[in-house]
Amino acid sequence: MADSDLIATGIAGLDTIFLGGIRRGNLILVEGAPGSGKSLLGLEFIYRGATVYNEPGLIVVFETDPDMLLRDAAAFGWDFAALQQQHRLTIIVTSPQVLDQELRAPDSVLLQTARDMGARRMFIDSIALLRAADGPTPAAVFNGPGSYRALLQQLLDGLRREHLTGLVAHETGVHGEPALTLEVAETLADTVIALQRGRRERGIYRTLEILKSRGQDFDAGEHTLRIQAGQGLEVFRRVQADLRNQAPQPTSTTQRSAIGTAPLDTVMGGGLLEGSITLVVGVSGSGKSILGYQVAVEGATRLGKRSLVVSLDEHPAQILRNAELLGLGMQAQVEAGTVHLFHDSPLEVEVDVHYARLCQTMEAQQIERLVVDGLTTIRHALHDDRRFREFVHGLLAFTKARRITTLLCYETPEVFGVSRFMPDAGVSSVVDNIILLNFVELGDQLHRAMTVVKARGSAHPLVTREYQIGPGGLTLTPLPDGRLPLSQPFGQYYNLVSRAPTRVPRNGHDLDPDRP
Repeated sequence: MADSDLIATGIAGLDTIFLGGIRRGNLILVEGAPGSGKSLLGLEFIYRGATVYNEPGLIVVFETDPDMLLRDAAAFGWDFAALQQQHRLTIIVTSPQVLDQELRAPDSVLLQTARDMGARRMFIDSIALLRAADGPTPAAVFNGPGSYRALLQQLLDGLRREHLTGLVAHETGVHGEPALTLEVAETLADTVIALQRGRRERGIYRTLEILKSRGQDFDAGEHTLRIQAGQGLEVFRRVQADLRNQAPQPTSTTQRSAIGTAPLDTVMGGGLLEGSITLVVGVSGSGKSILGYQVAVEGATRLGKRSLVVSLDEHPAQILRNAELLGLGMQAQVEAGTVHLFHDSPLEVEVDVHYARLCQTMEAQQIERLVVDGLTTIRHALHDDRRFREFVHGLLAFTKARRITTLLCYETPEVFGVSRFMPDAGVSSVVDNIILLNFVELGDQLHRAMTVVKARGSAHPLVTREYQIGPGGLTLTPLPDGRLPLSQPFGQYYNLVSRAPTRVPRNGHDLDPDRP
């Protein structure tokens, strides 16, 4: 399809869902319950056309105070009064009966007005009121001469004759016989957009779905719709692998590089494959976040890798404070623009919005390393294991296509021992590497232990290493020569990853009989 056949709605994100825009001259039906955003979508469609695309517009509303319409538009920064003075916008307040007569008249004043002002767009709110009779309506009214179907067909013919792209709103669930009127409208409309407003626990959400659009492809499924204060509507494409816009280069590589963080370089056998995904699993307090901060900061300082740290658990100010207390030097890298912090509130996180902004940030800042701290929080915030898996798979497809080396931190409730890496909604099979941070109880002391349990394409040592957290972040306890002292006890035990560390006997005796 030629670009000239499409017109941009101008609504943020919507043209992306339509893969560039809507076919010129289409009759667009927007259906939904009260409060779903139908009227706002129609008003913004007209406003963006008049101000951005030099397409004057006509707005037809029923029994609405024009001053209130101007007031509501002004709340989003849309000066409808000025557009009317410039003859780029005309607002007609009428009744369903009068509009009915206008559409049936051979010399329609409405269409003549559109012709005189050079209109290219029209919005009617709401056609559900254009019924041929009041009260309960027999099905015959919706077919034949003078019927609701004939009325809509006349509207469609008039729009095409005047080269107008029309958008009509249809309110569902309120007026009489909504199923019949909606069915007729959906049949005749070229493009159908369904808006929904629902409740998720105590919060409100809105969605947008394209049901059909003749003569063009589009992104199917439910997408998130938001009303942005002072801006208007914004549509966020549902999380999925963006196959159309993936980078052309292959997602796999044999190129390996140092991580820049000494503990990981040691346990991973010297480095990671570029663009690989590493899952760090551990209980609270095991050092997952600190390890993520080190990967970002030391990768930026030693290797020049631009990094992004994502957190739902902690505010950027708290992240910087914790990193500075350990002497990681994150503040300097943030100020230099080599490390970026991304925070989203977990209270009412919307996965499509979170994913879109995250991807936009990675592209805008040319990120080469991504650290997601708090993957567990994202899962809990979504209340849906399927949506969580879609988010993770979509994110990994995005980073793989761009060869962004990624570190995911996931908190497990297993304090001593591990029965599974990711409870309930496991995605561990799709990551390249898994690093387990665990506590080991020996006598009356807890020791931190690091084990690499999966590393695709890497010859890593299969050894559980003790590590400490202090100045400089996370460091491995050095391996001494000869007999292992008490400060490095792991070589004396087996079953470290399980729930019961057991001392290794030697000639029937413990390695250190004096140790409790």
